[in-house]
Amino acid sequence: MQYYVSLLITFLSLFVSTYGASCQSPRHSSSGYSTQDGFFHYKTTYIMEFALQCANNYEHNSQFFAVVSGRVYQLSVSEETAKYQVSWLLEHTESSSQTFDVVVLDEDKLAEYKKAVQSGAENPLSGVEPLFTAQYYHPGVSKKTPLSSEGVCLLIAVAAVYYALNFKQELAKRD
Repeated sequence: MQYYVSLLITFLSLFVSTYGASCQSPRHSSSGYSTQDGFFHYKTTYIMEFALQCANNYEHNSQFFAVVSGRVYQLSVSEETAKYQVSWLLEHTESSSQTFDVVVLDEDKLAEYKKAVQSGAENPLSGVEPLFTAQYYHPGVSKKTPLSSEGVCLLIAVAAVYYALNFKQELAKRD
């Protein structure tokens, strides 16, 4: 009898610890940044930062993951600010003006997502309930040179004036 009681207590403690190990009713705020200069950078970098609050005062010791355009990225957490961050890179040709859906999953939901991907589901995220989804708008990449045409014309004009003044001084020295 004592064996069954201890087994029941063990099972209940595992159930309670497992139930409390996920973020309940998450509230989030997000901010993002992306490089927009295609002249100085080889690829476009995207960074999203999340502040996450859970109704059950969930501690920040579990792993969270983000799914962006079908690719899975692990979120890192800052010890100082307790904010989560994810970053990814894309080629400039893939970085046109667009809105990214950043789907945040915990470890259990990531396992469901991977199972859906392996089974060949057309939209693997449709059967998975994420913690939350944040959107980031990227305005596109500019490939302008750092010098404008007006700046180049100004440099040519200054060089022409400098050359004309030097030429005038040389002529004055000969007389």
